[in-house]
Amino acid sequence: MKTRRLFGSLLALLLCCSGVASAGTAQPRQPFDETEFNRFMADYPAASQWLTEKGQRYGGVNSPWVLSGMRYDRDFVKYLQEKGWNAERFFYLLDHINMGLLTSQAEARHDAMRARLDQQKEKMQTQMADSQKKWQEQMREQTRSSLETAQSQWSAQRARIANDPRIAPPDKQRILAQMDRAQPSLQNASATPEERQAQMQTQRQAWLTEQKQQIANNPTIPPPQKQEMIAQLDRAMAANAPQAPQPATPADPQAQQKQWLEARMAELRNNTWLHPAQKQQQLNQLQQMLDALHSAPPQNQDSQGLIPAQENTLIKNNRQKLTEMFFPEM
Repeated sequence: MKTRRLFGSLLALLLCCSGVASAGTAQPRQPFDETEFNRFMADYPAASQWLTEKGQRYGGVNSPWVLSGMRYDRDFVKYLQEKGWNAERFFYLLDHINMGLLTSQAEARHDAMRARLDQQKEKMQTQMADSQKKWQEQMREQTRSSLETAQSQWSAQRARIANDPRIAPPDKQRILAQMDRAQPSLQNASATPEERQAQMQTQRQAWLTEQKQQIANNPTIPPPQKQEMIAQLDRAMAANAPQAPQPATPADPQAQQKQWLEARMAELRNNTWLHPAQKQQQLNQLQQMLDALHSAPPQNQDSQGLIPAQENTLIKNNRQKLTEMFFPEM
């Protein structure tokens, strides 16, 4: 049955194209309106029944491509004329409706696939956000524990040096000053990696600014050398400065979904704690979605071809009725 339907779909498209190209008499190219569309909907079942009664149906299958092949049958053309139809006009509607219906059904399947993909994407994003949150909490706890240990060791070491009578006072003062500058702090234990990175960037920028000021105020450095040193510091400050966010450029949603799927698959492959069977199952699901997107036409592609917009609207709005009428076995 599926093979027959596939063959029929291809045959229908060929007949549609040949029908549109050969139509040349009595207004066949004028787009149909709702009134003419409703008239076709009302007369199609009787025309299909006429073929059944004449025994010209392949295996009794009710299919529009069989009806489209009757455009050169004199008896059928005469039947249409008796019903008040211009034969070419009837076949124009048949071909365009059939072509538009096949396209609309493909779009509906693609939309359903995209909805499932969006749902799966949202689910995976939620799971990944939860995992990321748990990982950050674990990292903050580990950082806090490490800092508490380091601070305890630092306090003990500082007290030992401060109370050591064998260290000369000037040396003791210098060592304690160095230790105070390197004192571990719990202030940043709860900061996220991004926040710690930003803090380090700010500290480095302040250090570079201080170095530049010291060099600029140093009278012992020759001017050419001073100019070169300041230029090097300026380049380092520019590289260390936070980058302004770039304006977002419009992107193809379909390309974005492909990119997102490929990124998730890469993350899964690099995941060492996930069970291999579970990892493979998720990879297979993502690969199926990716294959479906690769086989789908671009969203901005004009898939309607020769079908005028007003016809396409009527076909889409009546897709269910047309499907039941043309393909009752589906």
